[in-house]
Amino acid sequence: MKGMVNIEFKKIEEGVIPIYENESRERLINARELHEALQCNTKFADWIKRRIKHYEFIEDREYICFLKFEKAEKYGNKTTREYYLTIDMAKELCMVENNEIGKKIRHYFIDIENRYRQITTNPNNLLDFIEISLNQIESNSKNINILKSDIAELKSKIDIRIRSNYCLASDIAEQLNLYSENKIPHSSLIGAIARELGYKVSYKHYYEDECIAIIKDISKNEYWQVYFKPKAVKEIIEWFNKNKEEIYYEIQYIKNTKNGKKGEIKERGYKIENISYKILQPSDAELERTNE
Repeated sequence: MKGMVNIEFKKIEEGVIPIYENESRERLINARELHEALQCNTKFADWIKRRIKHYEFIEDREYICFLKFEKAEKYGNKTTREYYLTIDMAKELCMVENNEIGKKIRHYFIDIENRYRQITTNPNNLLDFIEISLNQIESNSKNINILKSDIAELKSKIDIRIRSNYCLASDIAEQLNLYSENKIPHSSLIGAIARELGYKVSYKHYYEDECIAIIKDISKNEYWQVYFKPKAVKEIIEWFNKNKEEIYYEIQYIKNTKNGKKGEIKERGYKIENISYKILQPSDAELERTNE
C-alpha cells in the first residue's frame, strides 16, 4: 500500500460507472463507486479486502491503493483508504456478484473497451478519435510545459550570472587592446594564456570551477562556450602584463633599394605555445621600442 498521497485522476467517461485516467493514461475504476453501483450490503472496506484476498488480485498490477487526505468540514481532518481498479479487475468483481446489476455493469465495461479499441485501431468516428488525441496532447503538454519552465528558469539563472560577472575571451582581449589584423579582439591569444595558466578551456562538455565555466550556447548550434570568472580575468591580465615583453616579436625586411635602408615592420605579434598571434595595434611602449 502506498503512503499518504494526492493522486490526480481525470474523468473520461460518465456512463453507468465513471471511468478515470491517471497520468500514465491507464483507465481505472474507483472501487467505492463500483461498490455503490453494485448495491452491496457489505461495508466497502470489508468487501474490497475480502475480494482482493479471495481472488488473489495483485497490487500495482490489477489495482492501486493509497491513503487519501481530506479536510473535513467539522472535527479536524479525515483520511480514507482508496482503491482504483483496472477494468479487467472491475469486470471480474461484477461477474462474481452473480446478479443483474453486476451483469449490466460488466457489459458496460466490455462495450467501453471495445469502443476504445475500435477508435484507436480504426478511427471511423472522427470526433472520438479527435477527443482521444486531444486528451493525449493535453497530457503531454503538461509535461512539456513543466520541462520548458525548468529550462527557462535554468537559462535565466545562467544568463544572469554571465551578464553580471563572466567574461568571454574577446572581452579580455579588448581590455588589453589586443586585436588581430582583421580588427577582431584576439580571443586566440587569451585562450593560449588560459592554457598556460592551466585552465581546462579545451573541454567539450559542461565544466565549472572557481576560474571558468564551460556552458553550451544554444544560440550557436550548441557550441560549448568558455566564460572566464573574475579571478581568471585578473590572472590572465596579470600574466600578460608580466610576460608580454618575452612573448612579443617583430619581423622586419629590407627594401630592395640602392641606399640599403631598412624597410618597414612587416608583422608584429605575440608567440605562445609555439604559435604566433599577429596583432594590429601594439601598445605605445612597444611602438617606442620598435622605433629605437
